[in-house]
Amino acid sequence: MYIFLVVGGNSFTTLRVKEKNKHRGEILQAVVHKSSISISQLAKRLGISRGTYYNHIQDNELPFEIIEKYGRVLKYDFTNDFPNMHKYVVEEPLENYGPPKNLKEAILQITFYKEKYFILLEKYNKLIEEKIQRNSSL
Repeated sequence: MYIFLVVGGNSFTTLRVKEKNKHRGEILQAVVHKSSISISQLAKRLGISRGTYYNHIQDNELPFEIIEKYGRVLKYDFTNDFPNMHKYVVEEPLENYGPPKNLKEAILQITFYKEKYFILLEKYNKLIEEKIQRNSSL
């Protein structure tokens, strides 16, 4: 932020004032650097590209909603760094990332994703049926 001071008639002096706001992207980068997770793993868990992560750490005004998503994956509470940010519970979903370690884990993953698929398929079919009914009533 700059403040302009008028000195004399038409001349002015520019003063640089230290920002009160912390650079959100730099704080995110520091937390990621301290964590044991790689940037590739972090991006995969967030469902973003590595390039998006690098764009985020350059953003001084990174939205708190995005920072919260990083906090959940990193299991880090950013509300200590940003007092204006609303509190959230630091937890990671129970979903397993990466290949299964043994046959039992593989079967559990297959069952989990098969059930998830069927739930989504049922929702999709219901939406299609509703759309057909709406179009036939016109």
